[in-house]
Amino acid sequence: MKLVQINICDNGSTGKIMKDIFSCMDEGVQKRAYVSRKYGNDSYVLKIHSKFGYRLHKFLSMYLGLDEWGSYFETKRIIRELKDFKPDIIHIHNIHNHTINYVLLFKYIKKYNVRTIWTLHDCWSFTGGCFHFELNNCMKWKTQCNHCRHLGSAGMNVPIDCTKKLYKIKEKTFTGIKHLKLVTPSKWLAGLVKQSFLKDYEINVINNGINPFNFHYTENISFKNLTKENKKIILGVAMPFTDKKGFSDFIALSKIIGEDYHIVLVGVSEEQRVALPDNITGIFRTDNQQQLSELYSLAYVFVNFTYEDTFSMVNLEALACSTPVICYNTGGATEMLEKENGIIVEQGDYSKIPSLLDFAGGLRENKNFFGEYILKKYSSEMMTKNYISVYNRIMNEKTGE
Repeated sequence: MKLVQINICDNGSTGKIMKDIFSCMDEGVQKRAYVSRKYGNDSYVLKIHSKFGYRLHKFLSMYLGLDEWGSYFETKRIIRELKDFKPDIIHIHNIHNHTINYVLLFKYIKKYNVRTIWTLHDCWSFTGGCFHFELNNCMKWKTQCNHCRHLGSAGMNVPIDCTKKLYKIKEKTFTGIKHLKLVTPSKWLAGLVKQSFLKDYEINVINNGINPFNFHYTENISFKNLTKENKKIILGVAMPFTDKKGFSDFIALSKIIGEDYHIVLVGVSEEQRVALPDNITGIFRTDNQQQLSELYSLAYVFVNFTYEDTFSMVNLEALACSTPVICYNTGGATEMLEKENGIIVEQGDYSKIPSLLDFAGGLRENKNFFGEYILKKYSSEMMTKNYISVYNRIMNEKTGE
């Protein structure tokens, strides 16, 4: 089999998923990946464009509303390479944020009836531009985006509202593909897709998985003097740590927790760090999975104040390290939580957290359940097996040109 994956980058949550799929495939599989931003050294990962090409696409998209013209010549080159490579399957992940010219890419897919899997990690594919709309409570995507009051959410600084045009371009581009199967990481997102113009495609729910060798409970903690007097740690992780990920709510929470607790936030900026109160320790962004495992293992409880989420990888990472989770009832963020490992609270209701901390911390008694639960339902191996099942089904379809 010849497998090509396309994603915004080769790191972060979607980059890890892309690499995990490749790593679990048979040795005979010929693999290739195209990314907008490359951070690793894998030879099979190829950059879509130069820094200039990326910046040009970003300018066209953000300031002129011409996303459909970005990376034009770079995508033409990639299509020539795909024609030579002749992939059996193209697996698409995130192609927004100035990654590739999706109009040209899907024209090629349609013309040559290429078997295609598309994992929707957010809502961008069926909106006029925004990745999430839950916080804005906007449902125009069900019929047609227009007169957008949230252009910032659509990633545009152009004063002209282009959401209607972009919605129509996407609807025309992403529909009518013969051999396309969609994947969503959560039931919540699958339910939304079934209400969109993508509803006629087969939709498979495959939960994102994590590698238990990278995320697991450890007593070998390299962090020293993280808190004073061995206080119980309330951990939050988000990269970047915006208000949509609950930064302001953690500040508010710090004012009402008892003296036995200390908050640690991973993913803060320098500006945020210097403004933190005494009972919050800020740590800059880290992709070091060993350090994250240590922090999760050290925490008394993991708190996720996300306001927009398709499926929460940080919740999975915490659970894999035997740390119970308290999470806002947001999107698909809570689908991995059970009564034995977590607590769900309504968005914005951070005032309830102090009364829940002791009970949440007590869930650590179910430590053995945590690890078995992750291996059974949310390991990268299980995720890949589910993807291979979809690959096999689509490979049995006759394409014909």
